[in-house]
Amino acid sequence: MAAVVQVRTYHGAGPTSGDVTNATIRMKRADDDTQDAAAPVPIPSAGVARSWRKSLKIYATTGPDNQLTNLRIYSDGVSLGTATTIWIALASSYTQASSADESAAISAVDVDTYTSVSPLTIQAGEVLAAAETGDGDTGQDFVELQLEIGSTAVPGNSAEKTLTYQWDEV
Repeated sequence: MAAVVQVRTYHGAGPTSGDVTNATIRMKRADDDTQDAAAPVPIPSAGVARSWRKSLKIYATTGPDNQLTNLRIYSDGVSLGTATTIWIALASSYTQASSADESAAISAVDVDTYTSVSPLTIQAGEVLAAAETGDGDTGQDFVELQLEIGSTAVPGNSAEKTLTYQWDEV
């Protein structure tokens, strides 16, 4: 039987996780998964403003018959508008989202750098072994995302961007 996999987002000091498979992740200045208008990222009068990081991993609720390997992620490339970028980074350990994220970008790599033709490899080797569930035993990295907005951005809600996880099940 094929693995059943969720995308989970992590928050809090613990951290705790929430299932965001096929869901909208709202980039904001809060450490939660709530889909609300609280804690928006403002358009600054000069310079840039940043959201707090979102930390993601895949999680198997049903393990694979053999193994999942070659874990990758990519963007659909949809523009969020002028002066609006989502940065992406990999992290071997969890860092809780906080106001410290407003001071520095998590990386200088735009998520749109990664496409279906050229995805970001999260883990090339085994991610989950036969009938294993959870985050995997091979040190799967967290995918971290952060929204950055420049002073020339247009007010209002932007378009949606779709990120896709891929893996091989062998």
